[in-house]
Amino acid sequence: MNAWSNSFERKWTLIFLFEYIFIMMPFPWFYDTDYIPSFLGVPLFIFGWIIYGAVVITTIIIWWRQCVNRPEYQDDEE
Repeated sequence: MNAWSNSFERKWTLIFLFEYIFIMMPFPWFYDTDYIPSFLGVPLFIFGWIIYGAVVITTIIIWWRQCVNRPEYQDDEE
């Protein structure tokens, strides 16, 4: 089975590739050479990384739950 073999694999491959490409973009909320203060003087990129990390962890949990429900992971307990 490869990443393009069925719709489930294709969908999740594209989602994770998008997340990877998105984090590589030099947005000011991920990467900054100047100090941009935000709430309580914490640099803006810290909050960007925290929010992005929460999104990625949530995406991985959703993917895991859908993988566990797939037929290839079901055992016949007879």
